[in-house]
Amino acid sequence: MISVFGLRLAVALLWLVLLVPAPSFGQVNSEAYRDYFLVGRFGEVCTMCEVTVLCEAAVQPPTYEAIPGGGTFTIYHLQTRTFWSQIATIWEWFISNFSADSLAEQGHARPVHIYSVTAGQWSPVQMDEVRLVLDPGVVYFPGSKVDRISRQWTDNDGQVLGFCQRLPLWDALEVIGQRSVEEGGA
Repeated sequence: MISVFGLRLAVALLWLVLLVPAPSFGQVNSEAYRDYFLVGRFGEVCTMCEVTVLCEAAVQPPTYEAIPGGGTFTIYHLQTRTFWSQIATIWEWFISNFSADSLAEQGHARPVHIYSVTAGQWSPVQMDEVRLVLDPGVVYFPGSKVDRISRQWTDNDGQVLGFCQRLPLWDALEVIGQRSVEEGGA
């Protein structure tokens, strides 16, 4: 007969074997995606992280320090993942310890607020969904997409629209907040 201590030890060892396979090659920390757009030092954009992206008609990626005061561009404010999407990350993390291929192809979706700016005039916020995919490296916005290697912004038919850059979050949120108040709320 197995003792209670032996049973607990066996269960603990089983959990250890299942949760910590070595080495872990989950998509979140894979070297293959390290230089992708919207992948940071610790992997894919975290579930609780917000991101601001500026896309504009250009021949090379923009290099703004903050949202410009004028011009024509689109701001994508990627929100944190939804509750159920965050719950799914537990499963994704577990599965990624065995194979990240299907997760890299499927990617994940999150809400996005879209601000179109034309000649310095901000449109009302549009709310939609964005999908971040690692294989192939593409960020799918409504009506457009961004190559995660070159940062080239195209419409869904492949027509080049320009390039995108990630903006410093807190500075961008301050400008978005000010513009939203000036334009009648977000």
